[in-house]
Amino acid sequence: MNGLKYLIWTCTRAYETRYAYSLGDGKPLPDELSASEARMLIDKAADFGVGHFFITPGGGGEPLLRKDILEIVRHASKSGLMPYVKTNGWRIDDHMAGDLASCNCKVIISIAGLKEVDDTLRGIGAHERSINAARLCAKEGILFSLSVVNTRHVVNQIRDLVELAMHLGSRGFSLACLIPQPICVEEQLSMLGPLEPTAEEHDKELNEIYALSKELGNKIRLMAYDMFYNRILKTKEPSLKLRSRCSLCHNLESNEWLEVLDDGKAYGCSPSGIVFGDVRKDSLEEILNRIRTSDIVKRLADPNNIKGKCHICEFNTICGGCRARAYIHSGDMFAEDPLCPYKPRLKR
Repeated sequence: MNGLKYLIWTCTRAYETRYAYSLGDGKPLPDELSASEARMLIDKAADFGVGHFFITPGGGGEPLLRKDILEIVRHASKSGLMPYVKTNGWRIDDHMAGDLASCNCKVIISIAGLKEVDDTLRGIGAHERSINAARLCAKEGILFSLSVVNTRHVVNQIRDLVELAMHLGSRGFSLACLIPQPICVEEQLSMLGPLEPTAEEHDKELNEIYALSKELGNKIRLMAYDMFYNRILKTKEPSLKLRSRCSLCHNLESNEWLEVLDDGKAYGCSPSGIVFGDVRKDSLEEILNRIRTSDIVKRLADPNNIKGKCHICEFNTICGGCRARAYIHSGDMFAEDPLCPYKPRLKR
């Protein structure tokens, strides 16, 4: 079987400023992977043939708070990986942008909306600092995407935010779901739930992203990392051949997706809480083999096992709802996804 397509490393949950949607206490875990352990993970990833290596925060954390981040990114690049860093950008100046560019690192800048919303959710001056970082990265040719945290406050800002991304010179634009998150699963409903768009508002966003993708063509890549987007696509273009967007289930057929948290534990889908290994002692091949032979993953991949309206929905095989979000809301990974407003037409 081929190497792994995407390896996502949630490198820290540390943050210096608490956002309205931050999780945890802002402190790094005591057993967070060290610089040498991060290099070991990269070496394993390179040996296994990882295509894309994403360094991301957890729960509002900030990767650039790690003093060893440039060392780690540089090692990833020298090892033949394609590194990406997702950051608020507040620590990026001309020198840092140049260093990241020299490592062939792509940067994803995270914001919480247009200026008024962003400064409300992240603090006065937050928006300007992130946008300045985006400009510096664009100048170096490394601005991969502008990622917007999807709260109810940005539902009517999608077009303006996409236009902002284009104006900055970003190659892409994406919405980042509030739920599920890789850490603090037990906190998410109480902490993040009140900030989420309604199911109907979220559907509106996805339809607008589809319309903008048709309008703008290849000018910018609009990335809808959402299970429901397949339903939108299939409704608009019935002839499209689509597969489920669940990367956990894709691992049954190919090495698609692996998440490694800051403590080194490896997951096919981290919010689900099902651990398949520890990168400190296990190879990526061992971890992915455990996912592929997992009874629960096989059951989750079978649309007949999903409950509620997700079970009877005619889009079941190409959507099926987010199993992690179902788990966070109900404690049952097989339950229907509560964020979907669609009413199935078929009964099984």
